Amino acid sequence: MVNSTLVTDEFQGRSSNQTCAVRTDDETEDEFAIPGTMEWSSAEQSLLTSSRFYGGCLTVAFSGLLTDRFGADAVMRGSLILSSLLTLVVPVLAYANFYALLVSRIALGGIESLHIPSMNCVMARWFPAGEKATAASISSMGIQLAGGLAALYAASLCRSSLLGGWPSIYYVFGESLTFRAGSAPLGKILRSSAVHSIIIGNYALFYNVAIMQAFLPLFLRELGLPIETIGWYTSVSFLSQIAGKAVIGPLIDYTAGKGMLTLTTATKIAQCFGAFGSAIPLLLLSTVPSCDNANVTGYILLAYGLVYAGSSCSLFSSILTISPANVATLSAMTGISRIVASVASTTIVNALTASEITYKWPLIFASAAIFQCIAGVHFLFFGTTEEQPW
Repeated sequence: MVNSTLVTDEFQGRSSNQTCAVRTDDETEDEFAIPGTMEWSSAEQSLLTSSRFYGGCLTVAFSGLLTDRFGADAVMRGSLILSSLLTLVVPVLAYANFYALLVSRIALGGIESLHIPSMNCVMARWFPAGEKATAASISSMGIQLAGGLAALYAASLCRSSLLGGWPSIYYVFGESLTFRAGSAPLGKILRSSAVHSIIIGNYALFYNVAIMQAFLPLFLRELGLPIETIGWYTSVSFLSQIAGKAVIGPLIDYTAGKGMLTLTTATKIAQCFGAFGSAIPLLLLSTVPSCDNANVTGYILLAYGLVYAGSSCSLFSSILTISPANVATLSAMTGISRIVASVASTTIVNALTASEITYKWPLIFASAAIFQCIAGVHFLFFGTTEEQPW
């Protein structure tokens, strides 16, 4: 999509000692300079990367109200249809005008912020308490399927001649009960330590998601890996989370259902496993991979995904159980934390990658590990799945 020769030359000119020579199967092919038709500057690429998150800021505060007003099923159907349409027109807008594309990505981010509140409302109504951890783990697998399979498939489509190469990505991925809550007790919700744990946990969770989705390929590229390997390794970090969720979610419900643990204790264990466990691979990513052992990154990302799934299962379980009547409002509030985390992570990474800091990636991954540890500690003391009196 983007002609990386322009950006690569700019990058190598200021910090050539920070990148590795790319390894390819064909020594005559320069894969580092990925061909493309869009000569966007680094600043324009950064703006496009962040645009969806800024769009989410515009609507996330109202997503819960819209879900309560029109119903979760209607909001979910409408937002998915609009998201698909905006995805389909990306190639046309990209060729037509950069700012038209930018506006469409902002609009897409605003629409996407409606997905999770409506999905959580459906799960809160349809699943009993003893099955909500399993339901949360299964439903949230879509995030990993999208991030994992899309990265792998997109790498192949970029190198094909189908519909012009990169535009085919957007054409392929673009195909794609009434419940009214009473007035939400916002004051009590905002003062609840249980809600604070969910918000902090979601911030840490999506700080990591934004880095892995938007910038992991750049990190792998700087290690000198070819584009096919980058696609595989990016997929591993997401697809391994599906395997983790397939075990952790049902295990939470099983141990709670058999009386072995309370649901709160089970979710706390899962959160600690996910938060502290994922911090270790993140710290390894910040110190171990180099030009000489770049392939070790794949194993680290595999371990990261398997343990990271614990945080997702525990946080979604808590959202669905602490106040079923106010799930839409809680989802909107956690959505704000997700948007803030995404904007913060992309801003920090863009600033560091544009600077001459030698150890930018250790700083990036270490910050993600620190946020995970903070979230784990807070949930350990204040997290719960007990229905709150408000």
